[in-house]
Amino acid sequence: MKSSIAIRSTLASFYNSFGLISWKLRTYSQYNFLFLTYHRILSREKAGTQVQAGMYVEPETFETHIHFLERHLNIISISEFLSNFRKDFGTSSIRPFCILTFDDGWYDFYQYVFPILKTYQIPATVFLPTNFIGTTKCFWTDSLAKLFSQRQRAESKERRVRIKTFSSNYLTNQLENLKGSKESKLEKAMQILKAYRDEEIEEILSYLSRNWNLNPEPLDRSFLSWEEVREMAQSGLISFGSHTASHRILTTLTDTEIQGELVRSKERLILEKVVDPSFIPFSYPNGSYDEKIAKMVKEVGYNLAVNTEGGWNHLGSNPFTLRRIAIHQDMTSTEAMFGCRITNIF
Repeated sequence: MKSSIAIRSTLASFYNSFGLISWKLRTYSQYNFLFLTYHRILSREKAGTQVQAGMYVEPETFETHIHFLERHLNIISISEFLSNFRKDFGTSSIRPFCILTFDDGWYDFYQYVFPILKTYQIPATVFLPTNFIGTTKCFWTDSLAKLFSQRQRAESKERRVRIKTFSSNYLTNQLENLKGSKESKLEKAMQILKAYRDEEIEEILSYLSRNWNLNPEPLDRSFLSWEEVREMAQSGLISFGSHTASHRILTTLTDTEIQGELVRSKERLILEKVVDPSFIPFSYPNGSYDEKIAKMVKEVGYNLAVNTEGGWNHLGSNPFTLRRIAIHQDMTSTEAMFGCRITNIF
């Protein structure tokens, strides 16, 4: 993996030196718009081995992204995007538009991103899983990462798992026998578990903890508080949207459950006075949706929705299936690599 990243870095520098990135950006116009997806902004030391490589960007790297974007694109708010979209982008600008989005409402957004955005007066949108905001809860993915980390430190005490419920016997054996580095094993385990419902995942994690003879370690506060959300909303730079109530993958739920996730999240955002009720955007957890779910999001009263399908959008794009390009540290650690990433060079 590290050798692959080094090769990409060398190629990106080569492409940049010959003007390929600038040329590619000039092929886009004011009728093209780019949504970027960030999750966590953390130092490499704080990310450690328990945060997936694809889930964070270092603060210094994020600042270089801002510098690059300011030179080449128009960074606008998500509400400004929708306003322009409805008016067929009636603007004299010849540069494409860019909208910064952050999923999950992590506390490190307030610590590291908000100060940078204030310095440069750059707008951004944060999608909140409302049941987690202002709590000490954590995502099951973080619980799994903790378990894998603990297991690595205590391999000599490891016990084989024997589970006798639904398909967990086969599933747990899969999780136990994953090959590769610690990071790749964790990534594979998360991808396997994402196909299951939350209650099944929690049951699996409970068995893993017990049968690996591990006690769950307490996690630091992961998410924003409502007070922090209100402070940032009042700045006029940061807008907020829904990432459902409990961050469950919607394609694993019944219609009734989906409706509940959409309605409860919207109502909480309005109750906490952190959104304009006339404009609330939505982000699909894990990017997972289908035509029926997109229709339900619209019917509940959200104004647009973003997924995780890579690529740019254009004037004819469906506002409830907007594409975003995911940004993470390893693939965007230099301006040249970032430029290659957002222009789909690689």
